Amino acid sequence: MGVIDLVLKNKKNKGFTLVELIVAIAVLALLITAVVTMMGHESVILRKSEADISVQNAAQESYNDISDILMQATSVKIEAYVGDDIEFSKKTPGKSLEGGETFTSVSFVRKSNATGAAGEYNFEDSGTKIVNEGSGGSALCLKETTISGTDSTSAFTKLYLKRLIVTYSVPYDSAYKGDSVSVPSGTDKDECTANIIFEGNRIYITKTYKYMTKLDSTYSETDADAKERCLYTSKLNYVKAAGVDISAAIATVDVENQSISLELKFLDNKMTYNVSGITNIKNSYVFIDAK
Repeated sequence: MGVIDLVLKNKKNKGFTLVELIVAIAVLALLITAVVTMMGHESVILRKSEADISVQNAAQESYNDISDILMQATSVKIEAYVGDDIEFSKKTPGKSLEGGETFTSVSFVRKSNATGAAGEYNFEDSGTKIVNEGSGGSALCLKETTISGTDSTSAFTKLYLKRLIVTYSVPYDSAYKGDSVSVPSGTDKDECTANIIFEGNRIYITKTYKYMTKLDSTYSETDADAKERCLYTSKLNYVKAAGVDISAAIATVDVENQSISLELKFLDNKMTYNVSGITNIKNSYVFIDAK
């Protein structure tokens, strides 16, 4: 073997030097870091998008379902808080209001359903009602009117919802008839009462039927499991005020045009989404009795 052949053989058998190996590992580490960083960034964007979509879906579905129930109503009762306009936080649900605002709890029902209970007002004559009348209370009006010679400043007062109790007709299916329920012959319609409860960041919906009692859902303040089964969403925005939680579910009522303007403000994982619209009640005399 000649000298040249020996040199070529030694060159062929030569491996990486330590320096080359370190450089290769460093380059590989940089590439891996770049890939991991990119994947992490994409993961954050994906989670943000999923959270945003989740809030949007919860808001839109809640509004659509509540609006559909109201649209079919044959009777409506609204329980709500009234007071100063609330600015709901866009970052933190459940934030305490500054300034010590106080809110009055009221309820509205149709005149023929009025029980005369304290704090209840009729839709029909609500234009002239005053909260705590005679005690310096503020005007509570669902329509612009004149009270004691003074123009009302509470036209279409915002009602911060506590509860909507809505009765409407649904198709009757004998498969769901209660065991001890008597159903008149030829019945093809049932009566459903939806109880929509707004409690802090949560909306609960429970339904009871006149005949199809097997479909009834039960809401109980003392039974946590039963209450949880009625949970519809827990993404609603809300504030704390004077010892009560006020949900960001806002209604204004147009008695004359038989419509309810509804606005829902959602906030979850710092994702905000507001949905609003006007629901026209299909059935007459929901707010105003026939003369």
